[in-house]
Amino acid sequence: MNSPSNLLVFRPSLAALAAAGLCSGLMLSPWATAQEWRLQPELRLGYEFDDNARLRTEPAQVQEIDGFILEGSLGIGYNTQRSSLEFTPRLRSRKYDEIPDVDSDDQFYDLTYDYEGLKSEFSLISSFDMESVRTAERSDVDLDADDPDEIPTDETGLAFTNQQRDRFRIVPEWSYELTERTSLDARYMYMDVSYEDDVASSLTDYSDQRIEGAVSRKMTERTTGYIGVGARKYENDESGNDIDGIGAVVGIETELSQTTRLQAEIGYEDTEQNATGESDSNIVGNLNVVTQLETVTMLAQYLRNMAAGGSGKVTARDSINFNLRKMFTERVSGGIGLRAYKTDNVGEQPVPAEERDQFEIRANMAVALSRAFSLEADYRYIQLDRSDTEGTADSNSIILWLVYRPTEIVN
Repeated sequence: MNSPSNLLVFRPSLAALAAAGLCSGLMLSPWATAQEWRLQPELRLGYEFDDNARLRTEPAQVQEIDGFILEGSLGIGYNTQRSSLEFTPRLRSRKYDEIPDVDSDDQFYDLTYDYEGLKSEFSLISSFDMESVRTAERSDVDLDADDPDEIPTDETGLAFTNQQRDRFRIVPEWSYELTERTSLDARYMYMDVSYEDDVASSLTDYSDQRIEGAVSRKMTERTTGYIGVGARKYENDESGNDIDGIGAVVGIETELSQTTRLQAEIGYEDTEQNATGESDSNIVGNLNVVTQLETVTMLAQYLRNMAAGGSGKVTARDSINFNLRKMFTERVSGGIGLRAYKTDNVGEQPVPAEERDQFEIRANMAVALSRAFSLEADYRYIQLDRSDTEGTADSNSIILWLVYRPTEIVN
C-alpha cells in the first residue's frame, strides 16, 4: 500500500507558518493577476483553553491546556463557463505553555473540481491532511458543511496519543444523462491513512476503497428515485485481516420547496473478513434535510453506515448530524451544531476500542470589525464513552480568534 507519508512534505516551524500565513502578500504576485483566477487569503490567530485535551476519564490523568494557534490559508479558484476549480492549502501551528507534547504543526490541502457537459457532469473532491492524532481523531462539527457527503465518518475517537496522522482522500464522481428522465451515476472513493510509529498506540495504517454505481429516474419535476450497488475493500497493515464488502441501496431525492431538499435511502452491506471467512450483514441508511435561505443554512442528518477506522476493523456506525448557521446582521453571524454517533463491532471478534458513544456540540459567534478583520468565539463540548475504559470523558474548549480576511480578489 502506498502511504501518503512517503510523499515529499515539509513540517513548518511556528516562524515559517507565520510567514506563510501572511498569504495576502501573494496578491502582489504577477501570477495572481492571471485572467479568471481569484484569491482568498486568510490569517487567523487564536487563544485556546481546553479542560480535558486528551479526553481522559481518570481525574489524575486529565490534561488541561491553554495556548495559541496560528493558522494561514489561501483559497485559489478558477471559473469558466462549464467548470470550476478550487485549491486551498492551509497551515496551522498549535503551541501550549508547559505541555509541549500537545504542540503540533499541521498541514491541510483541499481540492475540488466540477465540470458540466451537455449530457454529463464530473466532479472531484480530494484532500491531504497531516495532523496530530489528538485533534484529527476527534469528531468535529463543521458548521460550514451544507452537503451531507462533506461530513467525514472515519474518526476513531482516540485522542490520547502523540502520533501524527496522515490522511489522503479522493472522490471522483460522474453522471451521464441517458434520456430526459434517466441517468447513470458512478462514484469511486479512496482513502489512505497512516500513523507515525508509536509503540504505545493501537492504531494501524489502513486504506479503504469503495466503488458505487446507480441508475436514477426522474419521477416528477421535483423528485428523483434511484437504485444502486457498491463494493468496498478495506486493508490494514498490522492485523492482515482485510475486509471485503458488497451492498445495495434504494433511495429518493426530492425538493420540498425552492429552498429545502430531502434525501432518504435504505439498503444493506455485507462484509467478509478474508482471514477467517466470517461474514456479517448490516442495514445501512441515510435520511437528511438541507435548507438554504438568504440568511439561514440548516443541515440535519441521520446516517447508518459501515465506517473504516484505525483499529484494523470496519464498524457499524449510527450518527446524527445537525448544523445551523445564521446571519443576524451584515456584521454579526453565528452557528450551532451537534454530532452524535455510536459504533459497534462487526462480527464475533471484539475490538473494545471501537465500541464507543461520542457526542459533541459546538457554538460559534463572529463579529466583523471592518471589511478585513473580525473576531470569533468558538465553544465546543465533547463527551466520550468508551467500552474499554470506566467512566465518561468530558471536555470543554474555548477558542477566541482574531481573523484577517481581505476581500476576495478576482481577475
